[in-house]
Amino acid sequence: LVDVELPVHHEVHRKISFRDRIGAVPRDAPMLIWNDPQQLPWSEEERELLAADPTLAPLTGSLAAGAHCRPDGPSDGAIVLGLWEYRTDVRTPEFPIPEDPMYPELVMRGLSTMVPAVRHYLDHLPQPHVDGGYYTKTSENRPLIGPVGPGGFFVVGALSGYGVMAAPAAGELVARQVLGLELPEYAAFLAPDRYTDPAYRQLLVRMEDQGQL
Repeated sequence: LVDVELPVHHEVHRKISFRDRIGAVPRDAPMLIWNDPQQLPWSEEERELLAADPTLAPLTGSLAAGAHCRPDGPSDGAIVLGLWEYRTDVRTPEFPIPEDPMYPELVMRGLSTMVPAVRHYLDHLPQPHVDGGYYTKTSENRPLIGPVGPGGFFVVGALSGYGVMAAPAAGELVARQVLGLELPEYAAFLAPDRYTDPAYRQLLVRMEDQGQL
């Protein structure tokens, strides 16, 4: 609309939902997050087969943190949502999203580290429903909030996977900018032009955790 290219990229984020027929995840559990890297529990035979395929061999090593799950639906139901971006899948958006045939099994194996009862399913995986979409992100996973392009234009975007949580504060911040009111100190760290600041570019070099699930 205003011919401005924003510093963002797009990542595929998938999730599974499955019927937890044995109650591995208690219905009153909160969202459970495994925040450490992990190696999956492959058998020796499975590990050898994976290692023989260059595209699958990385699955035998240390994989990213962030496997998480939560109960879904009514308290007397049995649906669990499971998510884990064990690898970063950056691409131009296309629909439907690309398939990852191993995603359901890898999520279940990743969750089994945190919830040992899930290991019961590893020999006979439940039939999951897989869906997902794209996260639009900046390189450090902070949103873009502020003026951009021609005078009078503002953007609120790149809220990645935390848009519902951050939207009220993001809306308040951009409203203050539109009205010319005093801004909080952190506004500069979210401004679209922050990448032109040498000090901020040095901060990017030191940042390690994007806080993204």
